[in-house]
Amino acid sequence: MLALQDQLAIEQLIQRHAWLIDHGEADKVGELFAGEAALYGVGPDKIGRAAIAEWGRQRAAMSERRSRHVQSNILIEPVAPDVARGWVVLTLYRHDGPGEGSAMPLLIAEYADRYAREPDGTWLFAERRLAVLFGVA
Repeated sequence: MLALQDQLAIEQLIQRHAWLIDHGEADKVGELFAGEAALYGVGPDKIGRAAIAEWGRQRAAMSERRSRHVQSNILIEPVAPDVARGWVVLTLYRHDGPGEGSAMPLLIAEYADRYAREPDGTWLFAERRLAVLFGVA
């Protein structure tokens, strides 16, 4: 079982990832990933912190895109003292352009994550895999 402080730190990492994207600060997303991390399922695969950071800069430049990542069913399990794995259900709302957009979600997906604790105690993503479960027909 993870120590409560580690559980909370990982949950904060998960929520910060969504918050940065939803609030126009996706250019900071790369900071949440370990140096050799990978991000799959969000367009082309992104391998390494630099590639993930570049994706974040491109996403932040989409100033007409509004999104909200509603996350639930978070499950985190220890693998080793400095490694954990987890799953997060994502309901994504997104709208491009002016106006309110639809209250219908764009998709429901699931993240399968691996987390790694850095030597300073900070938890980062080692890997995020997004799989769409239900999408727009």
